[in-house]
Amino acid sequence: MKISTKQFTLFFTISLCLLLSGCSSNQATPHVVDVDTSDLLYDEAFPEHSTFTIETEKQIYALDDEMYDFVHSHLMQKDDPFIRAKLLLTKLFYRSPEKLQYLSGANLTAQQAFHQNTANCLSLTILAYALARESNLDIKFQEVIIPEYWIREGSYNMLTGHVNLKVVGDAKTQYKIVWGRNETTIDFDPYAVKKHFPKNIISKNRVTAMYYNNKGAQALVDDELSLAYAYFKASIIQEHDFSPVWGNLGLLYKKVGLTDYAEQAYLASVKFNNKNYNAWNNLAILVTEQEKYEEATKIYSYIHKARMKNPYYHALLGEEAFYNGDYKLSINHYKKAKTMSDREHEFYFGLARSYYKLGDYKQSEYYLLKAKRYANFKDLEDKYQSKLNLLSKL
Repeated sequence: MKISTKQFTLFFTISLCLLLSGCSSNQATPHVVDVDTSDLLYDEAFPEHSTFTIETEKQIYALDDEMYDFVHSHLMQKDDPFIRAKLLLTKLFYRSPEKLQYLSGANLTAQQAFHQNTANCLSLTILAYALARESNLDIKFQEVIIPEYWIREGSYNMLTGHVNLKVVGDAKTQYKIVWGRNETTIDFDPYAVKKHFPKNIISKNRVTAMYYNNKGAQALVDDELSLAYAYFKASIIQEHDFSPVWGNLGLLYKKVGLTDYAEQAYLASVKFNNKNYNAWNNLAILVTEQEKYEEATKIYSYIHKARMKNPYYHALLGEEAFYNGDYKLSINHYKKAKTMSDREHEFYFGLARSYYKLGDYKQSEYYLLKAKRYANFKDLEDKYQSKLNLLSKL
């Protein structure tokens, strides 16, 4: 089943209201041909990539004087590390009148996120990590295993992920837990915490690779191809077996006509994670264009069956239908998604948009009200309210 000829994996985190566990499939995985990744970085295709200054790991997590003052003025007076962790989250959100704002494309260093007061969830987690370390918290990064979830930016569908911080104690003192829990979580999405999705402890190297991958993906969206390559290369050097970046590199290669390299990069991506369905999908698109129809059909069948229990897959199909102007089909897909997960604000917004395009303003208003009800950020509520205000004038 073909989704989009311009689809790629982008592992930045986003605040989601997720209600279902990850989908699974008994369908046999297509055969993965082993691929040698040692020669897959093709610098000669992007000769300008070396002219860009890529943030070092130290720069990504560095604090400045104002951030040091924030930690020592607001956090260090608390002996209990778990109270300190909760205070960190509260103080981050409410340290300015505008409060902390979420923006999916804001891939920022810790310092940038602190001062701009706007970031995506990966950057917010990097910021929280940097501040937590300075406040002597013993912390670990966690990857939250959520269902595949996409957002659209222009002609691209971006697959998102989620990370948070696990606080296990105090790194420098012998503070003892006498009663109660001996760990807590710093997470910018309370819904992900409440649903108890599985989590894996991941290294700081992996998070840094995610950061570079995000920056590269945004550069690719912006058609800054040499910059995209520079960041993808930095991600691979940071963590060679990080599957999403190989899939993104494959999309970049395909965009500049290097189809053989693109195919090898997609194969590398699924080699490192054979459940990277986005990389499989991009590989299927490529082999379809190469007229390898039998191979493509096997891959499409595999990923479609694997995704059928995921409401966000149906929402993706709804978004694709909306993008292509088929608003009735979009409604059908979003209603399917809503049936599977009835508290996701974006499903209701998708329905509201499609009904609006069909001229059914009453239904559009109904679903906008639903979207506002389940919005998990104040700025999202305000966005939906502004659209309701415009509808009321029609």
